[in-house]
Amino acid sequence: NVDEPDTIDPQKMGTTYEQYIARDLFEGLVSLDAAGETIPGIAESWDISEDGLTYTFHLRENLVWSDGHPLSADDVVLGFRRAMDPATGAWFANFGYKIFNGYEVNTSAVKPEELAVRALDARTVEIRLVAPSPIFVRICSMPMFMPVPGHVYAAHGDGWVKEGVMVSNGAYMLASWKPQDSVRIIKNPRFYAAESVRIDEVIYYPTDDDEAALRRFRTGALDLNTRFPPSKYDWLMQNLPDQTLVYSTGWISYASFNLQNPKFADVRVRRALTLAIDREAITGKILRTGELPAYSFVPPAVQNFNSEGSAVITAVPPESRTEEARRLLAEAGYGPDNPLRFVFNHRIGEANRRVAVAMQQMWREAGVDVELQASEVKVHYNLLREGNFEVADGGWAAPPDAEYFIYLLLSGSTEVNYGRYANAEYDRLGLEADRTMDIPTRLSLYRAAERIALEEVAMMPVYIPVERALVQTWVKGFLPNGTATHPSRFMWIERGPEIAQP
Repeated sequence: NVDEPDTIDPQKMGTTYEQYIARDLFEGLVSLDAAGETIPGIAESWDISEDGLTYTFHLRENLVWSDGHPLSADDVVLGFRRAMDPATGAWFANFGYKIFNGYEVNTSAVKPEELAVRALDARTVEIRLVAPSPIFVRICSMPMFMPVPGHVYAAHGDGWVKEGVMVSNGAYMLASWKPQDSVRIIKNPRFYAAESVRIDEVIYYPTDDDEAALRRFRTGALDLNTRFPPSKYDWLMQNLPDQTLVYSTGWISYASFNLQNPKFADVRVRRALTLAIDREAITGKILRTGELPAYSFVPPAVQNFNSEGSAVITAVPPESRTEEARRLLAEAGYGPDNPLRFVFNHRIGEANRRVAVAMQQMWREAGVDVELQASEVKVHYNLLREGNFEVADGGWAAPPDAEYFIYLLLSGSTEVNYGRYANAEYDRLGLEADRTMDIPTRLSLYRAAERIALEEVAMMPVYIPVERALVQTWVKGFLPNGTATHPSRFMWIERGPEIAQP
């Protein structure tokens, strides 16, 4: 599972490897199926008012927590309030700004109780929005909007997620969490669809060492690993073709510039750094597992978007880009006697390391002196959130809607806008698009916003990743999908007589 989770508190988590666990332990108003599509969760149905501003969710009958205590609409309301409470520090609270008073709660202007999410009765939740939103139902599947057991939270506060205290409402419940070793979950017999859950126990191991994970997979010690070393791709396709999966997702891999650092205040510097990167070499020679070069930060998987790409890069012939990078750096005051120097922070993992080394060499050819610094994934993203970096790699996975990617550079998206990019027109276009229901108009506004950010090189797209998964032949129900969502409740183990228990 890539890395050790910082938390298993659904309102506080931010990384995919934490959210994998959350989606097994909890279920929100809506959920995601094996194909990553939105399905009813604890709400069996919902109504949307004619003006698109009021959502009324109807909970299933007889919902209970894993300790048998009834789950009510009040627990759902508590989850939303806690997500928007600034004291919680939810990574993606901005998505809750769609809710009336969401922004005001998150900025401490009003109390959490004034958030426009209320229980009409024990089985009915009403949510009022500021403006219509095409993606609001999908947003309700985010872990931060999952319910919180009010009876446990009242007694333990933030300690409600501790081993031995936590109760959950999803297909599984927490059995143990041994830091740097494993998170073990077991089937929740009180889950409303427990009879369809076919795996009794799931153990999540932090596996940031791709080579070690591959060795464990080959011995049968791992049933599933959502990464493998790119350098082993040819070997895997020759020796383990049935267990090796590569598929496209809605990912973008990019580099953030710390725009608070004077080195990167000059757009010519940022343009030089992005021009110096040979994306085709990275995808075709370094990674070689189907990745695509990225010239925009809204990936091709986004439905009907058709990004225009970065004219900053494409206007210069590939063979002239390094030379143009040197020229721009010279204009900005950098050259052989005064080279631009910075530290490039990157996540550990073979693919990230190999790409970082390649980028370091490409920048050196443009006369830039770059030092590499690698960190565990959770440490890396904490550095970025704190603004404690100069240039750093990053990855973002989201459903196939442009809103999730334009969100990355909104000035209010402080938890993921690591470089602190701020452009009033970008914000205006992006926020107007968020509340526009007409799809062609909505996409046109997003394209205009992206054009601004690409022209200013607000961040540097590098490549479109693929999912590289190792799945044992006895694991069934693992469906490659664009959101890389694989809830354990939809998988099962099926061993034939020829497959012995490892």
